Amino acid sequence: MREPIPYLQWKERIDAQTPDDCRVGNDFLIVKKPRETDLVDQPFRLDMTLSVFLATGHCTFMADWVEYKAQAPCLFTVTPGQIFQLIALSNDAEPYTIIMSEAFSASLFKEYGSFGALHQSIVQQPVIDLTRDSQTFTRYLDMLEALLQSPFNTFKLEAVRHLSLAMFYSYSYQLHHISEVPATKQENLFQQFKTLLRRHYRQEREVAFYASQLCITPKYLSVIVKQQTGQTALACIETYVITECKALLLSTDLTIQQIADRLHFPSQSVFGKFFKRVTGLSPRAYRQQHSHL
Repeated sequence: MREPIPYLQWKERIDAQTPDDCRVGNDFLIVKKPRETDLVDQPFRLDMTLSVFLATGHCTFMADWVEYKAQAPCLFTVTPGQIFQLIALSNDAEPYTIIMSEAFSASLFKEYGSFGALHQSIVQQPVIDLTRDSQTFTRYLDMLEALLQSPFNTFKLEAVRHLSLAMFYSYSYQLHHISEVPATKQENLFQQFKTLLRRHYRQEREVAFYASQLCITPKYLSVIVKQQTGQTALACIETYVITECKALLLSTDLTIQQIADRLHFPSQSVFGKFFKRVTGLSPRAYRQQHSHL
């Protein structure tokens, strides 16, 4: 039985097109102009850190149900656990994608004393304008490429880690400079809701549960989520759950009953009705329709 791959076949496509001199195993990869990402037309849950330097062009993406527009030159970053979807990428776009495994990211940020604040800032402000600093970031990419292409492999991963750490220190400065205005009470509650959702989505799918954890009413939670995302709280919960369902259907050999059990549905029938209500397809039909992608 294969382990679940939450980002579906997208990672396989990236792996297939990334030569050895643009990677350190599966811990750190640089992908230039990945037009294959145009094929990602559905949201998926990241188990990696994804940083994209957009040298030219523009794109639209979703991170945790919020839509963002990125105009070059800029850098945008999405972290493990977030739901990501690339919505549009302009024909003139030059994206340089840096992929860091969750293990690499964890080891990287252990070095960063204020990682909690940095991570929160990245989640709240994923897009950074690099109009004044694009040349600096281009030099950083050049150094990374030279390091990855070096024939000397001893301590290569450590060298990449320290160079990446230097980039994130600079990134943090810009983030905190931009985020001088403190978050509102509603924004803080929304961030807490997302944290709770990542922790409990396999067992809890009712708005009332998350509202009770936040000591607010379900109606108030729905108002907050609607303000932040344009979606209802229930729609956000169901998006998170259905993303995991799709990942398990397409990227594992688990039976539909096993998937229902893993996500704590009371029965396969209840799981099937939930999945069809949200997607319009039964789990079996969805697996058959998309398994060739």
